[in-house]
Amino acid sequence: MSTLYVDNLSPNLNSRVLSAGHVVQVVQGVKTSTSVLTSTSFVDIGLSATITPTTTSSKILVSVQLWGYSGFYIAPNRLMRNTTEIGAAPTAGNRPTTALPFALPPNTDGSMTVAAVSILDSPSTTSSVTYKVQSAKRADGSESSYVNRSEQDRDTTSYDPRTVSYITLMEIAQ
Repeated sequence: MSTLYVDNLSPNLNSRVLSAGHVVQVVQGVKTSTSVLTSTSFVDIGLSATITPTTTSSKILVSVQLWGYSGFYIAPNRLMRNTTEIGAAPTAGNRPTTALPFALPPNTDGSMTVAAVSILDSPSTTSSVTYKVQSAKRADGSESSYVNRSEQDRDTTSYDPRTVSYITLMEIAQ
């Protein structure tokens, strides 16, 4: 039997032991400003986050909490990985197929609703990946959509608060 004596142990910082299911890194993007969407074309709204996966087998858990108002029908918001939409339902006729719809709020007074989603994505790369939210107003073009504010945005004590929207990325080891 041998005995090993050492005065100092230092970790090898150039290698990582990644056990499956563990969170490797977390990145968050925050949108504090408001947006008014007046076009039926999708545009970046300033809610994004970029992550560089450590291995090609890593998965990215993408969680979005997007506040806003869309009028009386669904307004589209979409989640993008670089230039590819993720999380949308399969095409179904003329129906919208988005992962993040602003749906009809419980009342119709112009107050906000939340669109939220969590998607486990497989980007299969070790290059940086940007996840972002794009939004537009309703396809029929009849009403604008709003982000981080209500439709009326009244400057009163309790009617129309402003909010903050988030996108959080977690790299999950496989």
